Amino acid sequence: MDNNEEIIDEESYLDPNETQGEYIIDNKQQNIPDDEDEDEDIEMGEGDEEMQDEEEEDDFVDESIQGFFEHTDAIYCTRAHKIRPELAITGGGDDLAYLWNTITGDRIYQLKGHSDSISSVEFNFNGTLVATGGMDGVIKIWDVATGELKNTLEGPSESIEWMQWHPEGNFILAGSSDSCAFMWSTLKSNFVSSFIAHRGSVTCGGFTCDGKQVITASEDGTMRIWNPKDATTIFNFQNYGFHESLISCLSVQKNTNLVLTAGDDTFACLSNIKSGKVINRLKGHTTSISAVSFSNSNVNFCVTGGMDGSCKVWDIATQQERVSFKHKNTITKILCHPVDPIVFTSSVDKTIQMWDERNGQLIKPLLGHQDGILDFDLTIDNRIITASDDKVSLVFSLKPNPTTNSNNTTTTTTTTFN
Repeated sequence: MDNNEEIIDEESYLDPNETQGEYIIDNKQQNIPDDEDEDEDIEMGEGDEEMQDEEEEDDFVDESIQGFFEHTDAIYCTRAHKIRPELAITGGGDDLAYLWNTITGDRIYQLKGHSDSISSVEFNFNGTLVATGGMDGVIKIWDVATGELKNTLEGPSESIEWMQWHPEGNFILAGSSDSCAFMWSTLKSNFVSSFIAHRGSVTCGGFTCDGKQVITASEDGTMRIWNPKDATTIFNFQNYGFHESLISCLSVQKNTNLVLTAGDDTFACLSNIKSGKVINRLKGHTTSISAVSFSNSNVNFCVTGGMDGSCKVWDIATQQERVSFKHKNTITKILCHPVDPIVFTSSVDKTIQMWDERNGQLIKPLLGHQDGILDFDLTIDNRIITASDDKVSLVFSLKPNPTTNSNNTTTTTTTTFN
């Protein structure tokens, strides 16, 4: 049996992390000041501006419990280890990746070898290998235990846009801005397939949950379903009823045939990759959609987030918006908890917010960054690892924190999700 046949024969599903916990719901009313009198024309002098800057610095809140501070440029990507929650990897604009300890904040290994920014990092299915993908068009495979470089995978002529390991095998798939996607066997260091048909950057994609097919989407507004054995197109989603411009993000629903895509045309599309048909368009955003995700706690829910900071939870059965919530700036990522009805969203507004997907209530903001958050991940022990434009990766605990009311007495309000 050759490598290609092995991919098709694998019956592999990744079990979600089955952890549950308690989280704060802050029911305190916030005092919101009235708008300034429009008739007042107050000029702010140089001294006033300096005082305002000092006040903003004084108001800075850092709720993180640990961090990693060795990057010298923006951190673009991060992943938590799938089995060992004390391990994380970050990659950034300094052309470096670091394996580090999320408990102590200490560096374990510096992974050096890329000639341009690292745009993507991913652990394989059993956590023994980690891949780094760069804007230099190269993917490097590293041994997690030793930090040793195992393989260098070449093929793309331009930047790596994304990459994903096979759900239960040492094959890796990547999309490039050169309009192609590529697949390699990392154990044998050989090139397996190239997926050539798009007319623009392959902006997002991945394996189907069973690992038997490949999905790619592009700035050309199309999505293709591929046979990885011979790199032929099974379905091409395009034109009327689908997207009208660039697709920037997609999510594959576990154990179903549904894929959610979105991009610059302000709506999301639900598609069935088995029938090759678009089910419906989800319309409601007024700006480009920058992030999407399926809920893991309710198969009927999906979530979209926009460039204007708005997020919407949709009912898949009715294709109607259920609830919405909002950041102050562009949404960079949406991640749904593996078990509980919790949505995590990150934004250019420097925060991660934790929401109840059933009613849109803000459960807990995660504060500590001084610039936009570009990526984040959830550890198997319910901590958040971040990547930010401020060159820092922070660790946040999701455990309940005590709050102080107006009488200076400490109280904790929690809700338990089953």
